[in-house]
Amino acid sequence: MPRAVLASPWPTFLPESGLLQASGEQRREAGRLHFSEALLALLQHVSHPQLSELADWACNEPGNLHTSQISHMRNNKVRMLGTKALDALGRINQAAWVHRHQPQRLRQLGTAALTPRLEAILAAYEPLLDPISNEPLGCGEFMAIYLGYLQLPIEIQRTLSAKEAELLAGRIGEWLDAELSARGLNFREAARRLQQAWPGEKAGAERLVRVISGLEDYTAKQLAEEWERIATAAAAVLERESDPWGLADVLLAGAKASRAETPAATVTPMRQARSGLGTS
Repeated sequence: MPRAVLASPWPTFLPESGLLQASGEQRREAGRLHFSEALLALLQHVSHPQLSELADWACNEPGNLHTSQISHMRNNKVRMLGTKALDALGRINQAAWVHRHQPQRLRQLGTAALTPRLEAILAAYEPLLDPISNEPLGCGEFMAIYLGYLQLPIEIQRTLSAKEAELLAGRIGEWLDAELSARGLNFREAARRLQQAWPGEKAGAERLVRVISGLEDYTAKQLAEEWERIATAAAAVLERESDPWGLADVLLAGAKASRAETPAATVTPMRQARSGLGTS
């Protein structure tokens, strides 16, 4: 290949070369997964029903995007996208951008009339942008994502479901108790290190110590709110790499596997301190 061709910039109309070099099957599967991530990014700011309402508004036509379709797309359960759903996503994304940045042009887009409720939803909606042009994605770009030709620099902030938080709330105290005891840490030293490593207000660290010692239990809500701080402090004291969601996955898998089992009772330094059997 001539040197001049190799030295010239990569054509902007082509996808990244790495995406083109993958097999068609690999690319399309990666695209389907990334499309779900794109939907999750949108749904961080609006709910399923709200996104459906925006579709009716942007397309000025009811029924283009049902909540059940949104759930299937988000959960990667769609093998082939419908044209109406793609049309709706593109219209929503571009109309929402125009509403925020060039509202004087909104009447030219053919949307339905705005209402106070729609205004509030649009204020929360965050349009997805093309990583090169920085322009809002349309239906063509959404299809390119689905086919694996376009990747967005998006990060999905993971959160715990109510059920996951409930399971972790019931498991974290005993798990940390056993891990700290296995390292030979007595009650006072473990508590001191946890409080030192806690990335937040002192009250949160004190609650964690009480949970480990069996004096208190986390509610699911408390656990969900403090999970990343709990995992960060635990990783520092246990001298592990901090990976809150990796730890959550391990503990959730253990909780599900042991539901039908009755673990043997153990007496560890933390439990000893709580029950008055002695501390070192």
